[in-house]
Amino acid sequence: MKRFFCTILAAAAITPGCASAAGPVGGQFEMFDVAVQGNRVVGRYLEEQGAGPVRKCSFDFSGQLRPDGRATVTARDPGGKPVPGMLSLKNDELTLNMPAVNSFGGCSVPQGQPLSGSRTLTAGWVDLARVTAPRARFRTTPTAAPSPRYVVRGDLVGVLRRNGNAMLVQFAQGEGKPTQGWIGITEAQSIVP
Repeated sequence: MKRFFCTILAAAAITPGCASAAGPVGGQFEMFDVAVQGNRVVGRYLEEQGAGPVRKCSFDFSGQLRPDGRATVTARDPGGKPVPGMLSLKNDELTLNMPAVNSFGGCSVPQGQPLSGSRTLTAGWVDLARVTAPRARFRTTPTAAPSPRYVVRGDLVGVLRRNGNAMLVQFAQGEGKPTQGWIGITEAQSIVP
């Protein structure tokens, strides 16, 4: 199952195909989820194939963006060994050259072939976080009562901002209506410390 994130920006409507004068903007690029804050970039690649037994290639990465939209990024293999790569985030295209990508379980990329994706969603995420609580219920404000909507342990959410002990996150599954709300900062952890 492929998960999609969606965003609603209150200050401005940003849509795929729009360039940002301030530099690269995060979002989804097919199988990539990317957050950008200043020159910091964090991301996750997730590809699942097959029915019945599913082959899953997934890894998180981070790095520092240069003004030209390129970044040297690092991911960690299952044993914790750093795996370097070169990310290019230009216009609505993302390319990741990571020669040792097959060190991640489930990845099967022909030698020398980059991973790439076209923008499918523009989002103002400043970070990506993985839900650590068994169930994190959304709130309409940082201090409001919990709503019936929730995300569960292992779900990836895009973080729009933090406020005290809460963070405003977005999550959507499939092409359904996105879910946005506040969760506690102890209920999810940044994918890159």
